[in-house]
Amino acid sequence: MFTQLIDPLDNLTLTCLVALVPVVSLLVMLAVFRVPAWLATLIGSLITFALAAWVWKMPLDDGGHAYLYGAATGVWNVDWITLWGMVLFNTMSVSGLFENFRRWLIALGGMDVRVQTMLFAWAFGALLEGLVGFGYPWAVVAPILISLGISDINAIRVAAIRCSRCRARSAPWSRCWRCCRRGCSCTWCPAGRE
Repeated sequence: MFTQLIDPLDNLTLTCLVALVPVVSLLVMLAVFRVPAWLATLIGSLITFALAAWVWKMPLDDGGHAYLYGAATGVWNVDWITLWGMVLFNTMSVSGLFENFRRWLIALGGMDVRVQTMLFAWAFGALLEGLVGFGYPWAVVAPILISLGISDINAIRVAAIRCSRCRARSAPWSRCWRCCRRGCSCTWCPAGRE
């Protein structure tokens, strides 16, 4: 059984810098060289594997098994979530429920974009979170908010805040709801700046 070396270079700072090489290389490939994400991820994982074998002295058979198991698990999880998310989205779109839901949301919100945003991002986002899984509300809620007339960047911000804040606090929008009724002076609520 492989036991990982904590400080293989006998210099903790240098070891930490070497451990950052895969992350930095991935970011450079994506941001500077504009390499497609799938290719940058594949290259980054190969760099990680090579460093683990060379610097941390990981046995190739254990590393190969771990690499294949991790890749298969990652692909399975992402594909499973994407498949059922698209099934849910397409079923709602084809059946017309999505358009009915949008009309109901506009009627309930009384054309107040802040109320519509909170209803949709919180209620529908929570439904998607429960039905499909982690992170999927991001991909569905933001485009729908854009279709309601919210600017692109604010729709993405609201979807992001909904997905991240609901895990950090028990009632993330309750503070924003009170704030928006008073004229929204909070700095973190993109719905209030519409």
